[in-house]
Amino acid sequence: MTKIVVVGAGVIGLTTALELLKDPTNQVTIVAKQFPTDFEHSSVYTSPIAGANWLSFADDDDTFTQNIDKVGYKKYRELIKNAPEAGVTPRTDITYVTKEKFEAIYKGVKTLPWYCKGEFSKVVGFRELDPSEYNTSKIAYAYQINGLVVRTSYYMTYLINEMWKLSRGFETPSSRFSLRRGSVTKISDAYSLHHLGTADLVINCTGLLSRELEDIEIEEKRRIYPVRGIVFVAENTTGMKCNSFVDIFDPKYPDEKLYFMPRREGELIMGGVFQENEESKVVDPTFIVRMITRCKKYLSQYNWDDLKIVRTQVGYRPFREGGYRIERVGKVIHCYGVGAAGFQSSWGCAERVVGLVNQYKSKSKL
Repeated sequence: MTKIVVVGAGVIGLTTALELLKDPTNQVTIVAKQFPTDFEHSSVYTSPIAGANWLSFADDDDTFTQNIDKVGYKKYRELIKNAPEAGVTPRTDITYVTKEKFEAIYKGVKTLPWYCKGEFSKVVGFRELDPSEYNTSKIAYAYQINGLVVRTSYYMTYLINEMWKLSRGFETPSSRFSLRRGSVTKISDAYSLHHLGTADLVINCTGLLSRELEDIEIEEKRRIYPVRGIVFVAENTTGMKCNSFVDIFDPKYPDEKLYFMPRREGELIMGGVFQENEESKVVDPTFIVRMITRCKKYLSQYNWDDLKIVRTQVGYRPFREGGYRIERVGKVIHCYGVGAAGFQSSWGCAERVVGLVNQYKSKSKL
């Protein structure tokens, strides 16, 4: 049996632990300061307050991230079909490119993401919208795919419950799985936190908190940085049923975005911002005013009057210069730096971590 400690209970940590438990020779302990079932979460625990959805950010030549995200898309479609309790709901995703963005940034050239091209475009059901389907006075072009929205609190609890099902009992001596609340100041401390003895491997899924670990390389700490996000949760009285993403261009507010995800419970996720190295919890009260103004301008087919905001959520996406870090260093496997792609990349990242664990186990048998 291989004893493994996963540090961090964000979506990356939980998904990785679940995939590891599918191997009956693994015994897994998750150690974390916070869990998705907690009543309150700190801003650095981003996963519970994410949107969340699948909309890959990979560049055309970034096949590494593309292949990771492909795994996630297929897995979420399976969950939609076979596990409604997971909280994943199918949605049509529509992306609208504004005329301002088309002219100022794309220089009049139609720009489509990688998943709208090639064979994978058939998997996601890509279709370019006819001009009759959007406001041509404001929108240059639009396209859609078969998307989804994740109710994060349901989903993360689902992952934990699946782990209990795979283990041999609830905190019994023979259980292959345990959750432990705690924190570490350095990754090496985690070896002693396994519920069945000293761990053989530690998986670092601490995200933004990796920069605070004493035994993370100094050059690595410098690469890790936050990108603040702000979303509003509203009652969906707009009539919107599709995930909607408006590719805006506002030189006065270049870090502001416009996207919407209607959840099955009648909520509407409204975002947002993309503010690098910003860690303030203060939300500019004029931001929601600008957002609603843009809604009425670009998405006038929906009702934006008397919108009721239920709560405001601020989180910090764990980015890393150079992209994802998924590698083994001795008996530590690092998996962090996924930025805003935690949910869509989680399954693909977990798959790669499992591969590294299996490589280690094979070598240790020699």
